[in-house]
Amino acid sequence: MKKTAQICVLTIFISLLVSGVVAAVPSTYTVKTGDCLWNIANANGVTVDQIKQLNGLTSDFLQIGQVLKLTSSSAVVQSTAVVTAPISSEGVSQYIIQPGDNLWSIALKYGTTVDNLKILNGLTSDALYAGDALKVTGTPAAAPSVSRSGDSVSGARVVAKAAQYLGTPYRYGGSAPGGFDCSGFTSYIFKQFNIYLNRTAAGQYSQGIAVSKANLCSGDLVFFNTYGGISHVGIYAGNGQFIHSSSPSSGGVIYSALSEGYYASRYVGARRVIK
Repeated sequence: MKKTAQICVLTIFISLLVSGVVAAVPSTYTVKTGDCLWNIANANGVTVDQIKQLNGLTSDFLQIGQVLKLTSSSAVVQSTAVVTAPISSEGVSQYIIQPGDNLWSIALKYGTTVDNLKILNGLTSDALYAGDALKVTGTPAAAPSVSRSGDSVSGARVVAKAAQYLGTPYRYGGSAPGGFDCSGFTSYIFKQFNIYLNRTAAGQYSQGIAVSKANLCSGDLVFFNTYGGISHVGIYAGNGQFIHSSSPSSGGVIYSALSEGYYASRYVGARRVIK
């Protein structure tokens, strides 16, 4: 009888332990500005292929506001993320939300989880507003990048900065707001975030890490072969669009679509120089 009781107690303990360390993946996710399949999958403990299969996606293009299924109705997909104990108010500081921030990037910066940030701040949604103060714990970690400064930067911030120069005329050899060529534009924009790129499109193609077209995120560099070799570069802006200094006849700095015939047939690849 005593042995049986011990087994029962052990079984209950194991059940409680398992239920405390296994967190269910959210059933849906609403696409926000700057999202791509890769960062949605990474933040929710699923794969890009799973998201595509569940939602019948045949491309990587997403629409802001689109609701994606993350789990199937016939099976509960679980992650092995550890549920953190209730958060103490000790060691709490404030973080001022910057344009382009999201809960996932802030959690990564402070070595915590999105759930912990929500609990600490009493949040019921993922919505954040630039300028608001967010309670955080821990010490911010420097994000790795190709920059010598180690400053963290998001792709959304890079795209927002690039968009400030829409309509700037194309100028061969230009790398300043008076006029840009393609690589002059990208090097100038990233320099504003202390990320230093090589001067030519071909040189920039040797930096960062290679990214597949299916995993493009805002702020990635996209490259094209327009007249032999790597000869054109732009900044991916999300939803199949990129911003670049195109040519004198097309209006200088503009948005274009990767699906446009001219660029689709000349697309070479992409590199990620921010993390």
